[in-house]
Amino acid sequence: MNKSYLFRGITLLLILCLLCGSLVACKDEPIDPSTATKLSFKSASSYEYLKGLDGQAVTINGYLATSSPADGSFIFLMNLPFQSCPFCIPNTSQLSNTVEVYPQKNQKFEYTTQAVKVVGRLEVAPSEDKPFTDDYGYQFNFKIVDATYTILKDEDLTEDLALWQKIASSGVVDEMYQMYEYLNFLCFWNTYSINSYVDSNGEVQPGYYLYASDALNFLVKDGAQFNYGYKDGYFEGIIADIEAVDPNAFEDLEQNVRDAKALAEWALKELTDGNYTSEYKYVEKFETYDYIYTITNGAALEAQMNTLYTAFSDWIGSWEL
Repeated sequence: MNKSYLFRGITLLLILCLLCGSLVACKDEPIDPSTATKLSFKSASSYEYLKGLDGQAVTINGYLATSSPADGSFIFLMNLPFQSCPFCIPNTSQLSNTVEVYPQKNQKFEYTTQAVKVVGRLEVAPSEDKPFTDDYGYQFNFKIVDATYTILKDEDLTEDLALWQKIASSGVVDEMYQMYEYLNFLCFWNTYSINSYVDSNGEVQPGYYLYASDALNFLVKDGAQFNYGYKDGYFEGIIADIEAVDPNAFEDLEQNVRDAKALAEWALKELTDGNYTSEYKYVEKFETYDYIYTITNGAALEAQMNTLYTAFSDWIGSWEL
């Protein structure tokens, strides 16, 4: 073999090895915040937008939920201070207004109550139908990996943060999520189920999807799970709590509650008027035959529910640190 060709071949191989080594090293190095795309919680609600940033450096500001794993393996990042748990879309394990953030390899996160700036690499699920799932069973369409965070300085925070902290600490946001749990039940009661149980004779009874009579009991029976929303003045009470924080600053949120009340009244009337059908068929989930109910105007109720919840979710996401 010609020695010059051999020399050039070895040289090229060495260059390639050096390049590969530098690429691997770069992946473990901290990401330069100046090159990262600024995410907001509102923009993070759009899967299509996030998919276009898959694999890229991103940054986002927020607070650590107190239920973030104690071992520091990852954090639940939210744009609400004082929140203990991540939020989910009602009756699902799908995270809402919550971002899971994972540290760099062999690193752990320390908990802090202060606002933080996260910098990391965006990782997006292959499709909305195939979300990520963590060890707690939460599902989410994206996460931030290889991340670090720094404590935000007072001058880095937005001017309206004081107002945001005021309503976040008032409990109103938690009330709103509870309201949507109630609204979700009214619009989708036929999809709720009871797990298998042992009866008074010690026999195991199979689980089942709620009957219409069951749904009513959940609403009107004292102490029932959704009895709180059925009572007169429920929605007006939420609006009063909002206005107690500030009588003028949250008109869009108050309108969302009024629209939710109208939907609740409509959905409840569908139930009490008997606007549903049932079919006796095999239920694979419970491996038994049973009656399965269909709400006659279920598609219209679902569309309105999604519209209102998206507006509420966008309202939360619009508050930036």
